[in-house]
Amino acid sequence: MPHNVRNWLAASKKRGMELGLERVFAAHQALISTPYDATVFHVAGSNGKGTLCATIAAHLQYLGHSTVLFTSPHLIRVEERVRVDGRPIDAHRFDGFLAEIQGIETQLGIELTYFEITFLVACLCAQGNDAEYFIVETGLGGRYDATRILPADASIITSLSLEHRDVLGDTLPLIAAEKAAIARPQKPLIVRKTSNNDAIEAIKFEAEHAGRSELNETPAPASLQWVEIPENVSVQQEALLLAKAVLSRMKINTDQLSGAVNRLNWPGRFQEIPAPWSGSILFDAAHNPSGLVRLLPQLVQQVKQRPSWSLVFGCTPQHDLIEFCEPLLDLCHQHSPDTIVLTKPQHGRYPAVSVKDLRALNWPSSCAIEICENAVESLKFLKQLQPEFTVAVGSLYLVGELYEALNLWGSEFMELFPANPQRGEG
Repeated sequence: MPHNVRNWLAASKKRGMELGLERVFAAHQALISTPYDATVFHVAGSNGKGTLCATIAAHLQYLGHSTVLFTSPHLIRVEERVRVDGRPIDAHRFDGFLAEIQGIETQLGIELTYFEITFLVACLCAQGNDAEYFIVETGLGGRYDATRILPADASIITSLSLEHRDVLGDTLPLIAAEKAAIARPQKPLIVRKTSNNDAIEAIKFEAEHAGRSELNETPAPASLQWVEIPENVSVQQEALLLAKAVLSRMKINTDQLSGAVNRLNWPGRFQEIPAPWSGSILFDAAHNPSGLVRLLPQLVQQVKQRPSWSLVFGCTPQHDLIEFCEPLLDLCHQHSPDTIVLTKPQHGRYPAVSVKDLRALNWPSSCAIEICENAVESLKFLKQLQPEFTVAVGSLYLVGELYEALNLWGSEFMELFPANPQRGEG
């Protein structure tokens, strides 16, 4: 069975991305016939939604509660998308859930996408595991994302930016509306307040008109709560403030929230790990312009503490490549790395930006620039170079491919709550 269901899952990638709720709602109803015992948190946003999900899970775990966490994409193996009490789901159990979903797909005569299938695995796990809390990250947008079908008890929206414009709209109010459509009738909607007045009005409208009749919801206003967060805070600080707001709203003790967050080890998100040589590598998956802007102060703090550093960079297509790369270029001009490795993620949803296009950017002339076709070549070069400190940033797919090349699967660096987490925050 495992071989067959894994082949079926892999084949679903060919269907690409298909936003919509009808297929996944029908499958969910067929698979799960009783209400969830778990309290469900649903998180959307442009940046930091995965970090917020992990932060909520970390605190609940610290308080002794059982959790199932669904995030995407994964770094190395698909089981990472479904974490039970912080650890990736067991592969055999994952395969068993896949078989159930495959059977329902055949029975209903539908074709589910890769994302929908992995999300339904998380749903079956949350229900079958008797989890107390089910924390779910949206895949894209909110209104038509598969995760919208859940009966969430609280919804949260992190920072907003112009991203996925071809799908969500080309203005911030349009994007805000798509994400705010995760509002559930008569349930809390916790939102990081934006400075864009039109986006605020769009969010208010969605909150006032919450509820989807096709999901068996009775339309009614959501309970909107704004959270004021300073503009220049890090993703981690934003997550802490939003987690405190939603947990307090749900009457969950937050006294030890900061301590729980300090024990969190979120793979690939501002995570520093030892290199195979005498040095370390700091990984982060800033995947859009605002994400890279928010990462910059932390990166500056890190590289200023080091006598020398190197950069590994590769990314998937951007609406404006120069705008996306500008913060990183500024960092390199202000604190020049010894070496810049330009490379390409291999397994993203879209083909990567070519190394030729990356090479044409305004990198400092003082830097040695090395072109590597993939993560394996990049790591091979770094092993020869043996830099004391390396920053690997860009696509989450690139970070995952570097992790795989480093054979990190099964190590403590892949767990949310390892015994001795390695943290690279300044």
